[in-house]
Amino acid sequence: MSSTSAGMKQLHDLRIKLREISDQLEKGPRQIAARKQLIEKKKEELEAQRNKLKQTKIAADNKNLQLKTSESRIYDLSGKLNSAANNREYEALRSQIAADTMAKSVLEDEILEALEKVDAVQIEVKKVEIDVTAIEKELQTLIADVQAKEAGLKASAAALEAQVSEAEKVLPPDLVPQYRRLVQAYGSDALAPVVNKSCSACYVSLTAQVYLELRAGKTRFCTCGRLMYVPDED
Repeated sequence: MSSTSAGMKQLHDLRIKLREISDQLEKGPRQIAARKQLIEKKKEELEAQRNKLKQTKIAADNKNLQLKTSESRIYDLSGKLNSAANNREYEALRSQIAADTMAKSVLEDEILEALEKVDAVQIEVKKVEIDVTAIEKELQTLIADVQAKEAGLKASAAALEAQVSEAEKVLPPDLVPQYRRLVQAYGSDALAPVVNKSCSACYVSLTAQVYLELRAGKTRFCTCGRLMYVPDED
């Protein structure tokens, strides 16, 4: 491997390490943002469940009010039986009491069903409350972990950037502007090792002449734009 190829490989390796550190620095804030978004969604779900619980309780209360009204009506009708003026009025009152009693039975079943719904929604509310608390706790742990690692990662990134700047001195000055544009577009993938006499970025086979020039230490850009080099193992 020529000194130029060795320098290019070192530069590429350093840029890969720098990318890994940068990815780790970006990963933490992304995870925090995602967890916060999840908390907001869970809180919206909790609010919806609480509203549902409120409406379910109102419906159950209304059923209970209807039941009390029905019971009062039956009681009043039962009192009128003793004072019925005639047999016809007496039978009419009995029929009305029977109908109201049947309606009352149906209403009692509806109340039981409504109370079961209240219990079910209360369980859902509690479940979502537990979820919110758990995710908020996870968020605080994540924030502490990210903050604890951030200083070390930034220090590693700064050290690598200094090493990258030093390694870039292997590049001919006239190629630096194009190299900078490639780095801006592709990051560490701006450089591509030659593998099996092909560009590892686009898999285009190199001519024998280009391959020999690269092995001799000449810098060449592939048709895909990457700056190629021949590693030791090729």
